[in-house]
Amino acid sequence: MSAQKPNELKRKLGNPGKQKLPALATVTLLPQVNDQAPAHLTPEAQKLWSDIRELATWIGNTDRSILTLLCEKLDRRSEYIAKLQSMDLVLYTDKGYAYANPVVGMISTIENEITKIFSFTWLDSSRPKQTRSCRSSSDECN
Repeated sequence: MSAQKPNELKRKLGNPGKQKLPALATVTLLPQVNDQAPAHLTPEAQKLWSDIRELATWIGNTDRSILTLLCEKLDRRSEYIAKLQSMDLVLYTDKGYAYANPVVGMISTIENEITKIFSFTWLDSSRPKQTRSCRSSSDECN
C-alpha cells in the first residue's frame, strides 16, 4: 500500500487518480516555510533543504522543525561515514578479540531515525492504513 499523497501534490500532477479533492475555496492554506535553510547546516544540507522546498511546496511552517531535523540527521550521517572511511570496520581489544566498529552502529541508528522521520518501514507497506488526524482542511482524513 503506497503512502497517501498530499492534495497539493495531487493537484500539481493533474489529479491522476481522479479522486474528489476539496474545493480550493474551502482550503485553508498554511504559511509556507521560507526558502532560507538554517545557517548551522552544512552546504550539502542547505542544498537538500532547498531541493525539498522546491519539490514539496506544500510544506508549511508547522513542518519547519522536522525538515531541520532531517537535514541535521543527514549531516550527522555524512560525518559518521567520513570518519568510518579512515577507520577499520573491525576493531580489536587489547587481548585480540574482534568487535564491530561502533561508528557502524551509529550510522545504522541515524539511518533508522531518518526512516522514522518519514514514518515508513517495510511493515507500513504490508499493513492496512491506520486512521490519522488531519492537520488542516487541505488534508484528507482516513
